[in-house]
Formats: sequence, structure tokens, C-alpha cells
Amino acid sequence: MAGGTAGGAMRLSRQGAVFVALGVVSGFGMALAAWMFIAPVDGPPPALPFQDKIFHALAFACLTGPGVLVLPRRYLWFWLAHMVVLGAGIEWVQSRGELGRSGDIVDFVADCVGIALAWGVGRWIRGRFERGERQAAAGL
Repeated sequence: MAGGTAGGAMRLSRQGAVFVALGVVSGFGMALAAWMFIAPVDGPPPALPFQDKIFHALAFACLTGPGVLVLPRRYLWFWLAHMVVLGAGIEWVQSRGELGRSGDIVDFVADCVGIALAWGVGRWIRGRFERGERQAAAGL
């Protein structure tokens, strides 16, 4: 965040605003994941075909994407491995639990689809910004 202004109030820098937005996306992904992975199975029927798989992909895209965008490049493989193991671990825990839930390999595949989507989109976005920064630094 940028320093204080004349009245002592803090002004959010552009980078700070981006980080806050990415935090909101990641927090939403975690809330969605928590709801999907620990909520009781009983409930209304799905409104969409494959709704559960779509939510899995969306949750893992929201969890993975901010890390792909902000972490230094050297941590990217750590982050992707972390997310894949999280998806597998959640399914393993569900298969062992007594909450009426069961592990599902297709849910894990949907998690991996969300991770891959976030990786691809995040790298594309980051590449555009990095090219722009290099061009600006070179005076182009």
C-alpha cells in the first residue's frame, strides 16, 4: 500500500488493489471449496448438469489463479503441486469420513481441470504484463 496522504489516510496503490482483488477471489474459492467439501450431501437437486464438477473446477481455479499471478516464477511448480495434492487429499479425506460423503476420482479430475485452467490463463495474463514491463523498461 502507498504511504499516507495529507490527512493521514492510506491510499491503496494499483498493485495493492490488484492484490486485494486476488485475495477476494482466493477467499471466495476457499469458501466455495469448504462448502462443497464439508457440507452435508443432502440438499436440493443440482440446477445444472455436472454442477458439482463445475463448482470443483471453479473453486480450484479461484484457489490456484492468484498464486500463479503473484508468486515468483520459481514457486510456480510448488504451488501447482500443492493444489493437486490438496484436491487429492480432499477426496481421500471424504472417502474416510463419516459425514455421508465419498471420495470421487471425477471430482479430483475436475479439480485438476480448474488448476490447469488457472495456470493457463494466469500465465497468459502474467506474460502480457511482463512483456509490457520489459517494453516500458526498454523505452519502447
